[in-house]
Formats: sequence, C-alpha cells, structure tokens
Amino acid sequence: MSQPHPSARRKVFMKHALPTLSCVMFASPLWAQQALELPTTDIQASRVSRDTSYTTSQASTASKSNVPIKEEAQSINVVTQQTLADYQVRSLADAMKFVSGVSQGNTLGGSRDSLVKRGFGTNDDGSILRDGVRSNLGHNFSATTDRVEVLKGPASMLYGALEPGGLINVISKKPEYTRSTTLSGSAYSEGGGTLAVDTTGPMGDTGLAYRLIAERGHEDYWRNYGVNESTLVAPSLTWTGDRASLTLSYEYNDYSSPFDRGTVFTNGHPADIDYDKRLDEKWAKSVGIRELATARFDYQLSDDWKTRVTYGWNNDRYSLSIAQPNSLTGNNLRRAANGAHYDDETRYASWDFIGQQELFGQRHDLLVGADTEASDQFRGKTYRNTARSGFDITSPVYGRLAEPSLVSAAQSDLSNQLTSSSVYFKDNWHLDDRWILALGGRQQHYDQYSDQGRGSSYTVNRDDNGDAFVPFLGLVYKATDSLSLYGNYSRSFKPNTEVDDAGHTFDPEEGRSYEVGAKYDPLPGLNINLALFDIVKKNVVTSQTVSGVSLSEAAGKVGSQGLELDITGRVAERWDLIGTYAYTHTVILDDPDDEGHRLANAPKHTASLYLTHHLNIPAEFGAWHTGAGARYVGERAANNANDFWLSSYTVADAFVRWESPVFGYKTSLQFNVDNLFDKQYYPSSTGSQLQVNVGEPRTARLSASVTF
Repeated sequence: MSQPHPSARRKVFMKHALPTLSCVMFASPLWAQQALELPTTDIQASRVSRDTSYTTSQASTASKSNVPIKEEAQSINVVTQQTLADYQVRSLADAMKFVSGVSQGNTLGGSRDSLVKRGFGTNDDGSILRDGVRSNLGHNFSATTDRVEVLKGPASMLYGALEPGGLINVISKKPEYTRSTTLSGSAYSEGGGTLAVDTTGPMGDTGLAYRLIAERGHEDYWRNYGVNESTLVAPSLTWTGDRASLTLSYEYNDYSSPFDRGTVFTNGHPADIDYDKRLDEKWAKSVGIRELATARFDYQLSDDWKTRVTYGWNNDRYSLSIAQPNSLTGNNLRRAANGAHYDDETRYASWDFIGQQELFGQRHDLLVGADTEASDQFRGKTYRNTARSGFDITSPVYGRLAEPSLVSAAQSDLSNQLTSSSVYFKDNWHLDDRWILALGGRQQHYDQYSDQGRGSSYTVNRDDNGDAFVPFLGLVYKATDSLSLYGNYSRSFKPNTEVDDAGHTFDPEEGRSYEVGAKYDPLPGLNINLALFDIVKKNVVTSQTVSGVSLSEAAGKVGSQGLELDITGRVAERWDLIGTYAYTHTVILDDPDDEGHRLANAPKHTASLYLTHHLNIPAEFGAWHTGAGARYVGERAANNANDFWLSSYTVADAFVRWESPVFGYKTSLQFNVDNLFDKQYYPSSTGSQLQVNVGEPRTARLSASVTF
C-alpha cells in the first residue's frame, strides 16, 4: 500500500485525517480498529469524516461547508455510508426509512424519485441535489453514493426555488490518497444480481488522486415480468496543491426498468386480484441515459478565508412507454398505449467566499456567494393512442394492446425552461461561547418560458419573469457541550407553472416556517434530535367550475404542523440504534373543493426502529454483525379530495454480515432480507384509484466483496 503524496500534508482548507484503511463498501467498526494505521494526512477538500458509525457530527448542506450539526439552527439528518451498507440501500426512498418525516410520493410508475418532506413534495419539485447541485435525474441513488444529507424546512435561502418541506442532498464518493480496490457482487432472490468495482488511490507524486466506480446490474422485476438493467461508469479525479484543490467527476448510467402503474382500487379498497400480477404490458418501460458532471475548485485565500467555484451539469434522456389505465367497469380495465421521449437538463454555476471574521471580539462564520441556474425540461414526440377495453384484471391476458404509435401534435414538444441568477449570504454570528445568531438572505431573479405543440397546435404557455427575496433567521443556544437548543424563521418560494385566464403566470408559491428544536448527545456517539415546526404555503393554484367554465386562481393555502424525533448511534457496547418518529398534521386551508382535507401521501404518523449488534465472537471465526428493524407508515389520504385512503403498514428488514481476512484481503459476505414477514402494502398513489403503487414483497440479497 503506497504512502500518501507529500503535498497532501501541507497547509490546507480543512483538517481531515484519512481513515486508516479505505473500505469502500461494507466497512465495519471492528475492521476500523484492526486496520494498519497510516500517517495522518490532511486533504484539501470540503467533506465530512467517513467513519464506520451511524452518526456524524458535521454536515455541509446547511452552510455549503462543514459545520458542526449542533451549531446549525436547522434540523439536519445524515444517513451515513455504514447505514447504507448494512441495510443494502438501493434507492433514496429506501434510505429515507432512517429519517423522520419523509414518505414516498407519486413515483410516476417507479421512474422517478418522489419524496414527501413534512407533507410537501412531488416527483419533479427540484428538492433533490447531487453534491449541492439541483438534479433533474429520475433516480439519484447509485453505487457512487457516499451518504445522504436531509435538510428539513425551507431551504430557498441557499438553494433557490423549493417546496418548504426541505431538500435531500446526495453526496458522492470522492478520490482518496490511500490506495484501495473493492470488487463486489450480489445475487437477488428474484433472479439476477450486480457486479461492481470501486478503485481509488494516488497517481504517483503528482498530487492527483483518482477514483473509478463501475457497476453492471441485471435483476428480474419482482412482479410477473420485467427486468431492471443498468450500466454505471463513474470516473473522478482530485488534485491537491499547497493552497488549491480541484475535483472533477463524471457519471454515466444507461438503464431500462419496468414502468409499473401498480394496482387498482375499487370502492376505496385494493381490488381482489393477484398482488404480483402487473396490469400493463411487457413493453411498458422506462429506458434512457443519465449523465452527471461536476467540477469544484477551492483556493485558500488566507488562514481564515477560501473561495470556491462550482459547476454542475446533469441530463436525463429517456423514453416512457405506458399502458395507461383509463377506466374500470366491473373487472374490465380500459387502457391506452401512451408514451413520450424526454430530455431533462440542469446547468448550475456558483462562486462562494467562505471564511471566519472577528468583529468586536465576536466570531462570524460567513458565506457570501452568487449563482446561476438553468433547468430545461423537454417532452418531444408524445404518443396518445385510443383507449381500448377488454383487459380482465382477475385473469390478465397480455399482448392485445399494441405499443404506442399515434403521435399527438398538440401534446408534443412541451418545453419548460426556468433560469435564475442570485446573490446570497449567511452569517453564523457567535455572540459568545453559548449563543449563535444565524441570519441570511437570498435575492433571486428568475425567468420562465413554456411552449407546446407542433404546427397549428403550437402555443406559448408562459413567458415571464420575477424577483424574490428569501430571508432566514435562526438562534442557537449551546446549553452544554452535549445539548444545544435552536429556533428559526425561514421562507421559501417556488414559481408557479399555471396561467390565469389572461395567459399570465400566477405569482410564485410562498412558504413560511417556524421551527424550534433540541440536539442532545446523552452518550458519546449517540445523537437525539427533536424538532417542532409550523409551515404554511400560499398562492397554491386552485380551480373550480362555474357555469361549466373551469376557473383557476392562486388563492389556495395549505399548512403542515408537526414533531420529529431522531435517535441515532451507539447505545451500548456493540449495539447501534436508529429510531425515528414523526407526527405530521397537514391540512388544506383554502380551496373551493378540498378545504379541511389532508394533503395526499402525507401520513400523520411514521416511525422506524433498527438495531444492530456486533457479536463478541473469537477473532479466528471472523467478525460478525447482525441487525434488524421495522418501519411504520400510518394511514394516508390517497389524493387531496380524500375520497379514498391507503392503509397503514409495518415492514421489517434484517441482515447478517461476516468479515474476515482471506489470503490477506479483507473479505465480506452479507445476507439481507427486506420485508421479512412478506407484508402486502401500498406506499403511495397518483391520486387515482386506478394507479396505486404496490410495495415489494419479501426479497433477499446475498452480497460479497473483497478489498485489497
């Protein structure tokens, strides 16, 4: 194993000791203790220390630099690499079972991430970031994911147009200056599996470090037909100098997965049909290519100040083929062959100055920056075939509905463009050793444009612009070294995409939030976070029919109030715990039809409890770890009309892992079972009784890896 490059030991942006052994996948506390200790190496980068626990003391999302979580006046959760590895997390929705107050929304047939935070969120709300850059990708979790940070409440002050419930930042693995290669593979109980390689290390004495992650997956879908396929290649490169560092990364993923509208409900209850039978066709798929590129340059201006330039680009080019449910008469389901070609792209650039300044004996942790962003969503050729009946849901016969073929000129070539430019600042003002005043603001100008249709069907839907100022104010009181209390007031905004009768776009949706909370460490390595919040969002577009004419107005108002509790970390020797609970009361405050109703896909109660034990077994038998737990999701309204509901459910998971040196190489063998008791459940709905998502049954995965 080669020694770190000497230049990495020089003066740097932040002090960060590399882990003693780079264990890319399936790291464990015992291995971290037994690893050969290398010289401490300081790396010029902004990142959180990777360890083998379920907790971390710092996060970067709330201030764009690593700040102790206890010093932030907001609620922050981090799903660490160890948690992701132990429970073999394969999606963002799966990762969120370890975070309070987040549930699944409408996933568009499983083709997109859709997460409801504190009652708010859709599958295209822009609330998912990749390394701090807003993502337009359908799915954002992959083999490149190092950890997931969740910032609760309005985050528009730093990240612009967002729903007020919060955002999710997926942090990628970076090149390291300790050489390591991990080969891994898995076998899936439904058929198929994955093969992957993750290699990293220094490049001689150049100051460069590389990383290459590649994965090939081919797994049978758990329902009666379909295959999930993907090929991922993700190279990255880091250069570290005396005062500067540069990181470049690229990710390519081509994929094909079933487009599954789920099941149908009748009279508000699941239809009495086979749970694993699809109600569409074998050609119903999502097929495409996702690409992601980022560049970040840091330069240390002085002992106290650094500047950072960030550029990010992501693009998802894909095609959907859908056997769209249209109506149900008895057991006869009427379906239409629909589809479209999409091209979604985001471009982002920012220039930040981050540092500390002493004024009148008080410390200011400052962030001052400017950014520009462009989001282009394009739906090209769009197919809308005539609906056909004759599909019996109790005894499905496939192949009678042809693939989409009829192009709709009026619905094709839909373009939605949102561009913006902003300046922002944030100051964590240390009034004394115990009090921190956090204040900040963002001034943003945005332009939106939308058109649609071909030939005589072409129309311009909107072409306008606007300005918004978003403030933030918070206060932290560090009562003791282990307890901090905080409160904040913050706002959010999100441009509306609807237009009024005169063709003018409605004013942006605006949210305001009050939050108070506590962060407590009763034991070393054990964190308890408690938050209480009150959110109101206004200018929600509502519609009503008057004398046969549909009228829209931006007068709607919705609210969300609740409590969140997260307990994470080491509760006793060899025992780790993750526990969450959230109470979220959502209500539609102003709407001509749905006033007083609950928001769709927003459960009032959610909870989870996972416990991991590191067995005390003689070393000659290897290191053994086992864990199990369950998540509970309460009853949810399936739509804003509240005319049918999704029942509560509890799903349990378990794993066991063995680790031992084999021929001198760290080797791991792991067995995971999800939905241990084979519970049938329905995690979310599109709002229609003909399109309700179905939960995955009991499945198992056997994984192995070797690191050298």
